Amino acid sequence: MTEDTSFGPHSDPQRLTLQSAAEPVDEQPIYLRLRDALADRAASGELASGQRLPSEREIADTAGVARMTARKALAMLEAEGVIYRLDRRGYFVSPPRVQYDPSSPLNLMRQLRGQGLMTDNIYLGRQRLHAEDWHAKMFEVAHGEPLALERSIVSVEGRRVVYTEDFLLLDALPGYSEQPYISPMTQNIQKTYGVYPRSRWYRIRVANLSFVAAQHLEVSPDAPGLHILFVQEFEGRVVMVSRCYWLADAVELTFGETGT
Repeated sequence: MTEDTSFGPHSDPQRLTLQSAAEPVDEQPIYLRLRDALADRAASGELASGQRLPSEREIADTAGVARMTARKALAMLEAEGVIYRLDRRGYFVSPPRVQYDPSSPLNLMRQLRGQGLMTDNIYLGRQRLHAEDWHAKMFEVAHGEPLALERSIVSVEGRRVVYTEDFLLLDALPGYSEQPYISPMTQNIQKTYGVYPRSRWYRIRVANLSFVAAQHLEVSPDAPGLHILFVQEFEGRVVMVSRCYWLADAVELTFGETGT
């Protein structure tokens, strides 16, 4: 049996890195023991979801370790999704990851609210533009075709987690650019125009967030992200293309029903 210490063992099996059962706790590197102690406090609720952590210097002073050691422990916790960092505001305890099924006919907001989460859709405005290379390829239209771009953010429990750009083919939605934005957008399109977008295909990639997405999500531009591209059609014609930029530590993708 290992001796109990002020750091304590790290026992959550879902963490990315686990200490070896064969290696005594007091022989672990100090930054791992500090990481474990903070992770246990978050798992027990002592550090509540959304709570701001003490500064890097304060953590180091309290634990009696070098500041570099505290920084390394915090970096590991951030990589594991236990905590997250906001530019110029410090570290916070991460809420549970949201469950999102990109293949579901239910829109994102309905999925999140079905999990009992407090959500907010933050509308960033509309732009009218003309199809260039990428748009023309996605919509299978000629260059110069008029499009509308709707930009928005979804926050969950007070944290901004996904930035979305929705491109709409205006030829399929006459008069749309003069109409006010109404959320949820797809339901408004169905009701107003009788256009029912259905998924043709979608693609998921892991990559750092773009500068614009990071700026709106209030994180550093090199923050890890999850990019989902949706191409939606109606009666064989692409009418909507969406790019979603998720914070990687905020979402867990699920397909179909899950047991947890």
